[in-house]
Amino acid sequence: MIFVSDTHLSPDAPEAQDNWAAVVRHIDAAAPDLVIHLGDLSLDGARNPADIDYARRQLDLLPVAWHAIPGNHDIGDNPFPGAPESMTVTDGRRQRWLDAIGPDYWSLNLPGWVLLAVNAQLAGSGLASEASQWLWLADRLARVSSGQRIALLTHKPITAGDAEVAEAPPYRFWPPAASSRLAEEFEGESVALVVSGHVHQSRILSMDGTQHLWVPTTWAVLPDHAQAVLGAKRAGIMSLEFGTGLPVRPDFHEPAGIRQLTMTADIPDRYNGR
Repeated sequence: MIFVSDTHLSPDAPEAQDNWAAVVRHIDAAAPDLVIHLGDLSLDGARNPADIDYARRQLDLLPVAWHAIPGNHDIGDNPFPGAPESMTVTDGRRQRWLDAIGPDYWSLNLPGWVLLAVNAQLAGSGLASEASQWLWLADRLARVSSGQRIALLTHKPITAGDAEVAEAPPYRFWPPAASSRLAEEFEGESVALVVSGHVHQSRILSMDGTQHLWVPTTWAVLPDHAQAVLGAKRAGIMSLEFGTGLPVRPDFHEPAGIRQLTMTADIPDRYNGR
């Protein structure tokens, strides 16, 4: 399985499109069983519906089956103190995703595993769809079979070290209250893996028996003065094999032809502060 994230596709982002073409070529050669996109599929789909439609056409270039979940650039961000209303998730923005891309939360059963993909942007939103997602998650967890390992897929990471989370900007991780509720929902369950994107860095953290895999951007990284180095700032994709008894061993890949770009240094500043 190949994971991609933070492609930021748009007619207004030719650099992102060029790197996406390199990713598609790599996937064509690698022939995985499935591609999963972890969100920020579009450059500014939250405010520009045409970006969502354009990004869907790019997903359709993939030569294998795919699934996706939305990110803040696709449907708007979680509410947080000081967040501009123009960037907050709404029912309308979420509906555009549902219409153009498909479900925003879903599950997938694999040999020895269940993958639970959630819409991180709903967390703390107060929307009716947030309550529906919590109910869905509880129901799905109740059906996990004995011996199945759980992988949680989310656009935003849910946690890191306490000091790092405390110092992070409010939009980097899940909102604290929602993160606490998530921990309660998973109490007693064996979560082997959490896979996320959003931060534009690749990273593997092992915390309390769970591996947290950060999938990098395929577009561009943030300069160090705007974002601390937390993992590796490099554009690329991650692959992971799922199967009964298989260890969790993610591999980073840099597709041939992908350009290593830094925002504001190599491309115009089109990034919306995330």
